[in-house]
Amino acid sequence: MDNVCVVVADGKGARLFLLQESDAPRAPVRLVARGTLSNADLRSRGRSVTGRVRTETNTNREAGPVHPIGAQRERHRIELERRFSVEVARKAAALAKNWATGSVVIVADPRMLGFLRETVRATLKPRIQVKELAKDYAGLTISRLRDQLAEDGIVPAHDGGAT
Repeated sequence: MDNVCVVVADGKGARLFLLQESDAPRAPVRLVARGTLSNADLRSRGRSVTGRVRTETNTNREAGPVHPIGAQRERHRIELERRFSVEVARKAAALAKNWATGSVVIVADPRMLGFLRETVRATLKPRIQVKELAKDYAGLTISRLRDQLAEDGIVPAHDGGAT
């Protein structure tokens, strides 16, 4: 079996798995967890230092007229996710460091996939392929994730035997 690393990520966190052959008759492969990362910069998103919920307008009288600040927050969130993608790419590259060949499968929501795509490719050896799936599977359990990846053709499907 080829070396396969599966990265499942969104802006808040990432889980990394290796694909291994299984002795189970109905599931030829299994996902083995190899790391979890969380984007600590986004943990407190939406809260002020005092713990109060932030509003989407500037209500400080000294700051001048009221104006929306949502666009500025969105740019900040995008930058935090871009930085997090670099950390995820380094972790995936560390897992594939000793491989001569293999593939890294990135499963992420479309925006995070855009950040991870080039970052992961730049950190891997040239003979390691990068495959992509634009789906948000970050919240799935390992067994449900394996089933979804089988439905999407990323991992071999379950054997059709009786339950």
